Amino acid sequence: MKRYFLIFNLMLFCQSCSVWQKEQVQTGNYETAIKNAVIDFSHSSLASKDKVFSLTYKQYDKGVIGISILGDVNKVYLINGTPQGRVKDQYIEYDNKLFCWYDDKKEKDSNIIKKLTQYKVIDNVEVLTEDMEYIRDDTKKGVNYYFCKDNLLIYKKEETSIVMPREIKIDLHCTQ
Repeated sequence: MKRYFLIFNLMLFCQSCSVWQKEQVQTGNYETAIKNAVIDFSHSSLASKDKVFSLTYKQYDKGVIGISILGDVNKVYLINGTPQGRVKDQYIEYDNKLFCWYDDKKEKDSNIIKKLTQYKVIDNVEVLTEDMEYIRDDTKKGVNYYFCKDNLLIYKKEETSIVMPREIKIDLHCTQ
């Protein structure tokens, strides 16, 4: 009886590990790759370290889409309702976490300010001070994802503090 109980629990454990992978999509563009990266990242240990994440993407040669995800501690400051500096214009909310990025190919998501406010990323201030500068933590770890453009289920990832390198140093075999 103990053996059956052990086998049953092992099967449940294995099923729960892969359920989220069924949410990932095989075909699409960089937006689909972003969603796949967010789904994978949300099931990593780094996802528990922050509530808001900054995301960048890059289209590489050889049919590879790069996605970088890193915890974001920077605030957006508003003076008289006007953002001071550039505000990320796209987002995905997944598993009670916010993933934001700049996307020059799309119009600004009309809900971004409301969503950033909900996650306490926006501060209304009367004047900017020196301690409100952009924070860059070179020791903070994130994940770089490399997706095959023709099959977004084929990807590799690396934990790093370097966001989207110029050249791909990871061996990813994409069929063209």
